[in-house]
Amino acid sequence: MLAEAAALLFGPIALGAALGLLVRRRASGRLAGMSNAGACLVVPTLVTVALVVWWPIVGLWDGVTEGVLCGAGVVLTAHRACADWRDVALAGASATISLVLLEAVTRALGPAPPVFPTGGGVHLLLAGALRTAPPDGPAFRTEGPPAALVRRALTNTDLARPGDTTPPDDRPPSAAVATEIACSIAYGPAYVPLIDVQRERTIVFPDRYIPRVGAARRVLHVGDSMVYGANVPRDQTFTADLERLEPDVEHVNGGVSGTAPDDYFVLIRDWTARHRFDLVAMYVFTGNDLEGLDAPHPCARWQSLLVYDGGRARLRFSTPQRDDRTIGFRWLVINSPPPYLVRALITEHSAAAAFFGHALTAWTSRGARAGGLAVQLDHLEAILRSLHEELRAKGIPLVMVALPAAAALDSPGAQDLFGQLRAISERLDIPELDATSRIREALARGLQPVQPDGSHFSETGHGLIAQWLHENLKQTVVMPDP
Repeated sequence: MLAEAAALLFGPIALGAALGLLVRRRASGRLAGMSNAGACLVVPTLVTVALVVWWPIVGLWDGVTEGVLCGAGVVLTAHRACADWRDVALAGASATISLVLLEAVTRALGPAPPVFPTGGGVHLLLAGALRTAPPDGPAFRTEGPPAALVRRALTNTDLARPGDTTPPDDRPPSAAVATEIACSIAYGPAYVPLIDVQRERTIVFPDRYIPRVGAARRVLHVGDSMVYGANVPRDQTFTADLERLEPDVEHVNGGVSGTAPDDYFVLIRDWTARHRFDLVAMYVFTGNDLEGLDAPHPCARWQSLLVYDGGRARLRFSTPQRDDRTIGFRWLVINSPPPYLVRALITEHSAAAAFFGHALTAWTSRGARAGGLAVQLDHLEAILRSLHEELRAKGIPLVMVALPAAAALDSPGAQDLFGQLRAISERLDIPELDATSRIREALARGLQPVQPDGSHFSETGHGLIAQWLHENLKQTVVMPDP
């Protein structure tokens, strides 16, 4: 990874320096003026972005980064501002010292940095960043105009990394895959996804689920990667542990990594329309569920999947809508990961890089977060109200389960958020369970309920959650007789 990062940092600069020498020769000397310096930076960046849009072998932000570095190389050898090597050395040293000071100040004075899952490794190629399990992970479809912009990335299928021991099938998919899954479930065959999500082998889709024969009751669990069990074997998730604790109950894991409450809305509606359940548990992860709410979806013309009227939620469009004319650039803006150099620094535990990466992804996928916490909570309440009413008409109880982010377990913001969730459940008369105390107890006992990257439950954590649910679900929710 360090070799790749070094090549991505110095390679474009070297290429730009060579181009700068050609420019200098054609101009019969070094260029001068701010306009020429700006042109040296902007032109390579625009060319690189155009190449990435036409042939997206890497993400858009990697293209921007490499273009800027190439432009810096052009300025280095073609502009008078860099004619004196002492000025160049001073500028380089100043930039290096500034970055080091930024990292030091961020670590010393800033809050805990955002957590980025790293179980699947850091992949440079876009295919590796979006696909999680070769050769059976999600693949770009090769038909139709939109896919023409990204299908060439399919040639890069070697996603395994040396030393990466994470089971490929259990890695969390990217947000691009998650929104395609939600759209595919929301609209069924009417929606043709850009990414072939049907190749996902470990996610349980409602239309492929076969009820277990002999089960007295069935419970549906819907949430994000915390429920799905990212980086955990399928037989070690808390739903699998629950089935061992309760052999007569089938606990169906309907979790999909990278989803949010608006996605849970369509998942639960489709699951309960196709199959009979005695209980539905919707999990709200306080780490990022509200931030991901109302993110752009490809089946809603890159708008939010839901709209909210009169305190209730509904699909924005009755039929899938996709703007094929703009999906290339907009799709890359929304779904491209942060630059590889930033992701590599995050992996090496850089707090400043983590905040930058979080800010970039938050901006590209901004949804309800644009209105602040009040709007997010209002939309979550509308989703829960609509689900509660629909499920109650079918005689199915709904319970909301709040899962804490271990990195911010006792922060004032987390405590306030749990209080807000509790207030919503009381207003809607929906039973609520809060796993904070169980996770806190486990940490106090020296257990490791969270994976080393701090983002997901470990196998130990899944076992703890299973035991906690086994003790509390039946006491909290009265299920109808089978």
